[in-house]
Amino acid sequence: MASTVIASATDVWTGEQPVSGTNTIQIDTAKFADIKVGDKLVVEFKDAEGEAIELHSNGGMLPGTRYAHFIYPENSNIDVFVTQAMCTSLKEHGLEICGKDFTATKVWYGDGKQNIDQNIVWTGYFWMDNWSTLEITKNSFAGVDWSEVSAIRFCSQAGRTDYIINILINWEDGGKLGDQSTMTMTNDYAELSLDNINMEERLSNTDRLMIQCNKEGGEPFNFTDIILVKKTSTGINTIKGSAKASKVAFNLAGQRVAQPTKGLYIIDGKKVILK
Repeated sequence: MASTVIASATDVWTGEQPVSGTNTIQIDTAKFADIKVGDKLVVEFKDAEGEAIELHSNGGMLPGTRYAHFIYPENSNIDVFVTQAMCTSLKEHGLEICGKDFTATKVWYGDGKQNIDQNIVWTGYFWMDNWSTLEITKNSFAGVDWSEVSAIRFCSQAGRTDYIINILINWEDGGKLGDQSTMTMTNDYAELSLDNINMEERLSNTDRLMIQCNKEGGEPFNFTDIILVKKTSTGINTIKGSAKASKVAFNLAGQRVAQPTKGLYIIDGKKVILK
């Protein structure tokens, strides 16, 4: 799995505190005065017994996190990468660490990922293998003006398009928003068009968005970012001559094109006419 080299770290809490339903850890906003978008926030623990850790802020889930981090025997920490919404919430409301059957020992943050902007609602490394499911907290989308969003892009390190992906709000009939047969698939991402999806309405009766994948015949891979793709004035741009040379282009079937000629392509997630 991917890892991140930490060049610097800031401790925000140390100790040995058992966490339960009635005993959580509260960390004040002052401890996050210097945290920034892209930093990695880490919770270290011991004596875990297979339960889950939840990160809360302002009385609810911390925006930009997974709904719950399940603890496996080999785990001694969980980490999240700070989005813009998460950074704002930590600075304004602090952090509450919830769960049960583990003893927290340290909380710190340090250098993580670069180039995280306001359109990235979740970022990290989530291992997709056999029907793995990444569950993102609903409030990761709080404040989004869906009238300005044309699609949601689910970025990965798969390097291929022959895997199964389901985007769901629940497991019931009608809970699926899209899959590999309805989404734009490239080697770098799967993109869900919102042309016929009212996201405000679909998210109103759920607490999470779920991304389920099955690796199929290929190797497992990491999911790395969930990005809101904003609308352009026409939805189609025009690029002339050598302007296309530095861009990665895909045809409408999702196949990468090394030397695109004239025609309609997907470049940086946008439909582009090359002349």
